[in-house]
Amino acid sequence: MNNSKALKHYITINNESPWQIHYRSQGQGKPVILLHPSPLSSNFMLPIMSLLAENNKVFAWDAPGYGQSDPLPENSGGLAPYVDALKLFIDALNLEDAVIYGSATGAQIAIEYAKAYPKSINGIVLENAAWFYDEEREEILKQYFPDIEPKEDGSHLTLVWKIANQLYHYFPWFDTSEKARVSHAEIPAELKHQTLMEYFTAGKNYHLAYEAAFMNERPEQLAKVTIPTHLIRWESSMLKPYVDRLDKADLPANIEMKHADAGIENRFATLQSSVKTLSNLSRK
Repeated sequence: MNNSKALKHYITINNESPWQIHYRSQGQGKPVILLHPSPLSSNFMLPIMSLLAENNKVFAWDAPGYGQSDPLPENSGGLAPYVDALKLFIDALNLEDAVIYGSATGAQIAIEYAKAYPKSINGIVLENAAWFYDEEREEILKQYFPDIEPKEDGSHLTLVWKIANQLYHYFPWFDTSEKARVSHAEIPAELKHQTLMEYFTAGKNYHLAYEAAFMNERPEQLAKVTIPTHLIRWESSMLKPYVDRLDKADLPANIEMKHADAGIENRFATLQSSVKTLSNLSRK
């Protein structure tokens, strides 16, 4: 792992009506941009930052409205406003020929960014980029994003603790049947507490990017990416069954499935290899 420290920064967008994006940076070398799952933040990217900072300059943002970043000044819905914000972020930091890594919501933002600005980056690495069928997506969304606004009786606190406790064991989190179980691993209370805090930091609009990403999790969206793309299939991923479905999709040759055996070490080795490969591509 890299011995340098991840540093925190803010960058101001739009001087006339300023708003800020919070991000972390670490390492030296060719740029890599990390896009986190929702409703988390760059705090959850720290282990990956340390890994990749051995060979790259790594930037992990808090998506607008998450972590310490301001909400989007205007949000017309969908992922497009987050893609636009990412372009402003990349341009402001002058990050040329970067590799973008995204997980879950971050993966869907990366996909849409690659389609909108293919010449501005070297490639994308995706984790937990899944395929949900329309009928199951509809059923999931009925319960997946409950109201977490403060209640006089404090019931919002126990609700979010329930979510944070169950989402590491079941998908979707509200279905505690054995068929929905994805893990028997013992999850540290500290991790569940951090997850709870991320929900409350994002607040009542925690679902905005999250829900938009769910709507994008379909192969026809991914298939339109034209730049080099590595899709990591990790045996220990909670969403692996939904990633496996993409084997049946008609994806172009530039999108490669990269297998990672169970265990965090194997996941990190595959991720590091993919980032190295795409960072070293010459696309000029």
